[in-house]
Amino acid sequence: MIKPNDIRLLSEMRKNSRASLTEFATNTDIPLSTVFKKVIRLESSGIISRHLALIDFEKVGYPFKVGVFLSTNERDELEDYLKEHQSLNTLIKLSGAHDYYAEMVFKDMAEYQEFEHAIKYSKTIKRHTIHFLTDVKQEGFEIPIEKEVKHTF
Repeated sequence: MIKPNDIRLLSEMRKNSRASLTEFATNTDIPLSTVFKKVIRLESSGIISRHLALIDFEKVGYPFKVGVFLSTNERDELEDYLKEHQSLNTLIKLSGAHDYYAEMVFKDMAEYQEFEHAIKYSKTIKRHTIHFLTDVKQEGFEIPIEKEVKHTF
């Protein structure tokens, strides 16, 4: 069961996962020892899969961010190609008109155009759509604190 206190803790961790357990305890009014136990339980259950930083790619020299919708008859081959591509940030399997959504980041237009050319002339890709992306809000969803939510650990 996911309890309201778990959700409060998860919300605080999404705001700043680098905060100390003491800060989490203070901000959620949950005792420190309980916060410690909850974090371990949330990690071991897979609810928290990893702690990471959100990077502004433009500030580190990758100003071109694109979203690519792809359809193929060769899912495994395309998936392997994308997973190994140096510019891949996120890869999502889709249902519907396309098979995958890939978020890619590039240093310059030439690097992007090389990728676009490879996609455009690939024999395994049936259809694709490419969009340049600009972040407006990132990782902003907050889980509403309601009643207990059933979850199997």
